[in-house]
Amino acid sequence: MARRKKKNSTLGPKILMLVAAFLLGGWVFGDNNQQWRQTVLDMAVQVWSTQTLFRELGVGGTKVIDGDTLNLKGERIRLFGIDAPESAQTCRSRFRVWRCGQKATQALTRLIGSRAVSCEKRNTDRYGRSVATCKVGTVDINAWMVRNGWAVAYRAYGGTIYAANEAAAKIARAGIWGSKFTMPWDWRKSH
Repeated sequence: MARRKKKNSTLGPKILMLVAAFLLGGWVFGDNNQQWRQTVLDMAVQVWSTQTLFRELGVGGTKVIDGDTLNLKGERIRLFGIDAPESAQTCRSRFRVWRCGQKATQALTRLIGSRAVSCEKRNTDRYGRSVATCKVGTVDINAWMVRNGWAVAYRAYGGTIYAANEAAAKIARAGIWGSKFTMPWDWRKSH
């Protein structure tokens, strides 16, 4: 007896359009109440946070470029002292290969959501990007990405301050530490 293939669990484009229309209607025709508008926006974030569309549109003035780069109101920000897997990078767990770079980007997108991001510039890199430590609310984004296993401490560029976060992520086998992976700087050299 042949087994049926499992369907992909991502939302289809028709459902996304329906949800988008509902949310837009709630935004436009809803009460002119700031709390209502924030609720509608939060709903949109929850629906789209795992979709590529959400990553492209961005919310709250911050666009997530990848797991260690943001676009904050038109300015490109490289997160200080961390290095996340590149968007096309894969990791290998015991039984599968998975897109860890994409998952790192999604984790950062979910962390930020629609909340305001504040960054403290430390310097400028060779590509002209601001290098900064950033927060969403009281959460240090740089430390959170490393502690949750979605980035590594980039020791060559000041990342030693995140070494304890990286050690905790390794022990917990969080994020990429639950798999075999190539360090992002080595992956970039070979691709």
